Amino acid sequence: MVLNKITLRRAVQLICLLGFLWLFLQTEYRGLDELPYPVSLLFRIDPLAALADLLAPGPFSWALWPALVLLVLTALFGRFFCGWICPLGTTIDGCGKLTGRGAHLRSRSWRKIKYLLLFSLTAASFGGVQLLGLFDPLAIFLRTLTLSLYPAYNLFLNGLFDVSYQHNIPLVSPLLNGLYPVFRDNLMAFFQPSYTLGLFTLLVFFSILLLERVERRFWCKNLCPLGALFGLCSSRALLTRQPDGLCHDCRKCETACRMDAVGEKGQQAGECIECLDCTDYCPQQRVAFTLTGPRPRQQKVDVSRRDLLVSVSAGAVIAPVARIAPDSYKLNPYLIRPPGAVAEAEFLRRCVRCGECMKVCIGQALHPALLDAGTIGLWTPLLIARLGYCEFNCTLCGQVCPTGAIRPLPVEEKRKTIIGLAIFDKNRCLPFARQEECMVCEEHCPTAEKAIVFDEQLVEVGGQVRSLKIPRVLTDRCIGCGICETRCPLDGLSAIRVINEIESRRPESLTREIDPYG
Repeated sequence: MVLNKITLRRAVQLICLLGFLWLFLQTEYRGLDELPYPVSLLFRIDPLAALADLLAPGPFSWALWPALVLLVLTALFGRFFCGWICPLGTTIDGCGKLTGRGAHLRSRSWRKIKYLLLFSLTAASFGGVQLLGLFDPLAIFLRTLTLSLYPAYNLFLNGLFDVSYQHNIPLVSPLLNGLYPVFRDNLMAFFQPSYTLGLFTLLVFFSILLLERVERRFWCKNLCPLGALFGLCSSRALLTRQPDGLCHDCRKCETACRMDAVGEKGQQAGECIECLDCTDYCPQQRVAFTLTGPRPRQQKVDVSRRDLLVSVSAGAVIAPVARIAPDSYKLNPYLIRPPGAVAEAEFLRRCVRCGECMKVCIGQALHPALLDAGTIGLWTPLLIARLGYCEFNCTLCGQVCPTGAIRPLPVEEKRKTIIGLAIFDKNRCLPFARQEECMVCEEHCPTAEKAIVFDEQLVEVGGQVRSLKIPRVLTDRCIGCGICETRCPLDGLSAIRVINEIESRRPESLTREIDPYG
């Protein structure tokens, strides 16, 4: 029976991980501008995403109600999410033998870091700077899949199927060729994805996995702010472990517990993740988890008033210092947000850096920011039109955003939503710079009435006067989708670029010279 409990927990972990991976794979354009599955479910149950949304301007998004239910369940049954459901925790457990596991740290003071981090980040959010998404384990997991592992997975499969098709390997090729339609339609990207910050994101993820070599579940035990939130909610949970402390004739739990949750003075409040491992390795089978047993002795979290004051003060100082930084829109005129994005200040407070919008973008236009949106905009989505464009009929990014940072838009409204303005660089554009005719930008412009038109001008080329079509952007029609910049035939920097001029549409903005390196 004990063995079955452990097997059940591992089976649930695996099923949840595979379920989240399936939803991740379905966060993809499959021929319809509507996603059939609740692909953002992982963030609908994320209390940190709910906290970020709650502290952001505007009404709370009740699409996140499952996260509130999860907190209630945690208060009743303990920190079970970390031991049974969390995909990052499951990945850490699964990779433990590969990375190697360290011994328990003698000092338990490390574990208070996650509480101090939670208090500091919450205080900063109160002050208008939301950084919870940078440390949210669910955002870290999905972000790594989107930006790093999924592109590598697609590249491998594409290469495998290409080799099979080209070389026609006996027995192997017929099997792979038969599987290709299934993978293409359900388990692969519509286009081969590639993103900026892919390597950096992967290194951060690997660093978390390698912390296992320092101590088992180091991230979950010492650094995870979501674990800290669950720990606070579960400190008086009904589901309790019996006995509540170490047995004097054994003490095996002291070294075998992955969370180091049991000590001589009793169970560490909020640290047990209900993994049930101790019911397995107890030689006398004394350990059990019950809902009706006596209240366990609780060893309080070692967070002093001074620690609490320092952490809250740090968050309170971070917020105003970050907010008085120069406006990112002024520093970076090429900072373009997805269509439907709320105002920049609110966007930065709602976005949890999950990467869902980047994953689902058909035109491969959305990429994570490094310092493009300021120091607090790391991993937020921005449109890089030279790499991809915003598909005219696509509304998927608004469908997957879990916190309302990107509003869902009907197709008709999306087609009219302005995200930027195209301008010409007359130093590079062929008609301006070389008196050579080029109509690529106008041909690809998707608006009902073309936002790019031509003016006939007489120019002298090689001693001969001839008529030349000079392109011009109509500001009342351009929505800034970026397809003109993507399709510009010049190598390197495009001759037409999209800037974040949204509110002001001045007549002199039709065609202007720009600094190519600005």
